[in-house]
Amino acid sequence: MVISDPSVLMPESPSINIEEARWAAEYLALMIAQLDPYSPVSMVLTQARRELASLAQSGAAMHPLRIAA
Repeated sequence: MVISDPSVLMPESPSINIEEARWAAEYLALMIAQLDPYSPVSMVLTQARRELASLAQSGAAMHPLRIAA
């Protein structure tokens, strides 16, 4: 069997909408504000918020932002 289009063998990288990343970072900030700042859950959510905010900031000129899983 000969495959004429090799791109079908590679899965498409997931894309992140910059507006959704900003919304998620803001929502996480609201959740973090309700928690003890030194709790493990708060620390994990804070790191996730930082990652999303960084993606939103660095990807502001790129639409859609594609990230390899």
